[in-house]
Amino acid sequence: MKTPVSEDKKRLILDAARRLLVQEDFQDIALDAVAREAGVAKGTLFLYYRSKEELFSAVFSELVDRVGRELDAVSASGLRGRALLERAVEAVLTQFEQNHDFMSQFGSGHFPACGSRSRGKLLERFLVNLDRLTAILKRCAGDGLLAPEDLQTSAAFLFGLCRNSIVLQGLLGRKETLERQRRRVVDFFLKGAGR
Repeated sequence: MKTPVSEDKKRLILDAARRLLVQEDFQDIALDAVAREAGVAKGTLFLYYRSKEELFSAVFSELVDRVGRELDAVSASGLRGRALLERAVEAVLTQFEQNHDFMSQFGSGHFPACGSRSRGKLLERFLVNLDRLTAILKRCAGDGLLAPEDLQTSAAFLFGLCRNSIVLQGLLGRKETLERQRRRVVDFFLKGAGR
């Protein structure tokens, strides 16, 4: 008989693994350390994750899935035109800001602990999020806000602008309001550098 999964324990384990991934190199993290950080027995880890790779892949997957849920909510909002674009940018910026400690991992395209199979699954999730944002941009294009050509590339660039907005704040040591960041990203996206 399989032991029932406790979402609270799973959350503790994922949060502990994330904290350790931010603080240390993956290679230096032992499952014993994750168990100690989570306040659970090492055997408990194996009830939820069969390996170190599976555990750390779950940490990355959860973050990608959060962005996806936010984009789904934006799509369902009924907003149109610029308001839709602004809400999408705000959703992405919010997730990136809340997970700024992990942004360097995402930006490198290298996911510690993820073998080729796990990395492939993560990339599939990223592509689903790219499709979600592309669909939002398609609606914006239908409203005359954007040119309808190559919206997938536009969506990838928009993700990049959001990420870079968060990185720039850290580099410059300043903290802008979400509204100001959103406005700057949307304006740059719509008008480009050659205003």
